[in-house]
Amino acid sequence: MGKDFKHNDEINPKETYQIIIQTAERLFMEYGYRAVSTRQIADLCGITQPALYHHFKNKQTLYVAVIEHALHHTEKDLNGILTQFTAFEDRLAQITTYMMVHFEMDMSQMFHDMQHEISPEDQQRVHQLWVKGFLMPIVTMINDGVSNGEIKNPEEIDSTSTEMAFLILNIIKSILQPSNIVSLPKEEQSAMIKHKANLIVEIFLKGISS
Repeated sequence: MGKDFKHNDEINPKETYQIIIQTAERLFMEYGYRAVSTRQIADLCGITQPALYHHFKNKQTLYVAVIEHALHHTEKDLNGILTQFTAFEDRLAQITTYMMVHFEMDMSQMFHDMQHEISPEDQQRVHQLWVKGFLMPIVTMINDGVSNGEIKNPEEIDSTSTEMAFLILNIIKSILQPSNIVSLPKEEQSAMIKHKANLIVEIFLKGISS
């Protein structure tokens, strides 16, 4: 389960908030929304349930905060990749690598819970953050690639940048295989991630025709 937080009586509220978010994210990702209680989260954080409720009204509020935190973090990181790298090929490889490194845990559980456990209003807000954090950096990468003459304009194949971005994200999702990767030694994990990232770049840019 990783590090447990104990004896946090002297930690300031901001630090306590972050500890709760980190601990809850780990538990929700591993066990799912229904299997995790606020008491369990509080115990692992080394605080009382009333202290947890000081920061979050209930479990659903905490769950939404966890998802929003993850999406904001992803948006920052993906836009950082776009700033650091300029070539389409490099950006695609780096974004694929990032996804495989940071989403080695199975996110399907979290998305399933999001659809069934939170209110429609929260679902809409989270969807908007997902579009901003996950989708739009890929759309930007595609549009820049077109502007720089590195890739075809999606309109040439009766598509759009948004549709192509969804396609890229779905391809990346299809190769995550969290259980296969996490069980490997770190060196083998790195080699597999690099191989899969290069494979996506090769197929997306050059295809598989002879």
